[in-house]
This record gives sequence, C-alpha cells and structure tokens, in this order.
Amino acid sequence: MPRHKTVTDEEILAVARSLFLKEGAKASTRTLAKMAGISEAVIFQRFGTKEYLFFAAMVPPSVQLEAIFSVQPGKKQVTANLKSVSLQIVVYFREVMPVFLSLISHPSFDLQTFLKRHTMPGIQLGSKLTEYLNAEAELGRIRKDNVASSATLLLSYLHNLALSENIGLHKSTDTDRAISDAIEALWTGLALTIDEL
Repeated sequence: MPRHKTVTDEEILAVARSLFLKEGAKASTRTLAKMAGISEAVIFQRFGTKEYLFFAAMVPPSVQLEAIFSVQPGKKQVTANLKSVSLQIVVYFREVMPVFLSLISHPSFDLQTFLKRHTMPGIQLGSKLTEYLNAEAELGRIRKDNVASSATLLLSYLHNLALSENIGLHKSTDTDRAISDAIEALWTGLALTIDEL
C-alpha cells in the first residue's frame, strides 16, 4: 500500500522559499530536507533538480487586485484614493521584491523560460492601474490625455520606493510622505483645469 505524503509540495516550497531568501540559490538541499523533515531523496523525487525546485519556490506571491483597488469613488476623494491604491501597491512590492531579486539573481534565470512554466502575478498591476485611471477620466475627475503614461510613471515610482527600501536606501517610515509628494506632483498633471470642468 502506498504511503501518504506527510509533507506537501506546498510545504516544501514554503520552506525552500524561506531558505533561498536567507541563503540564496546556493542553499543546500540537505539543509532544506532537515528543515522540512524529509529526506533529500524526497526533494529530488518531487522536484527533479535543485534548479527546478528553486524556480518553483521563488514564484512571486500573487497580487490581490481587488483589495488594492477597493477604493470608494468620489470627486473630492480622487487624490486620497490614488494615495490608498499607491500604498497598497507598495505593500505588495515590499512582499514581492525579496523574492524577485533572489529569482533574477540565479545564474540560470531566463524570463521567457520562467514565464513558460509560471506566471508573474504583478504584471497585471500596470494594466489595472491604467484601467482605474481611465475610469476616473471617464467620470470626468481627471484629464483623459496621458493616463497610460501617468500610470506607468506612478507604478515605476512605487516599484522604486519598494526596491530602495529593500536595499536600505529608503526607510519604510518615509514611504507615506514620498507617496503623498508623488501624488501631488502627478495630480498637477492629471487634474482638470477650470476651463476643462
């Protein structure tokens, strides 16, 4: 009679992710096996190679688009909503950044090969942010021109904030102020003028 798995693949991947984040791709499968309470043979039976295990473990966490973009519409709340959305995007980037940096630092990493096996959850953020800004524009709350460029600029800035935090160039306590400053600068370009109202 076959023996039931006592440690699931997901549990092994969670332990592997934590170990790879701590030690990088050089982390040993022996250490992983010990931490997971299994033999090294089980790791190779289930994942084939250490490289395959690494890439399976380092898939970035999924993005909760509904939670990020769950803001209350309102003419006077456009900047407040944009700040809220921006902060939620930074929260997601904070979570994904260490995983993504470890992933791309692997000597065998190739984005096209990786995307054939796995999805990159954060890719939808740019299109969702553009969609959100277009909806605001359609409601007449912001200018319609350059919405896609504004979304790209904001997303790039938020990504840079999270990266700067991750490598120690920026403190997370300064992020709220940095987001407010960016939204204020962006708002100058998005806000409707008196003539356009």
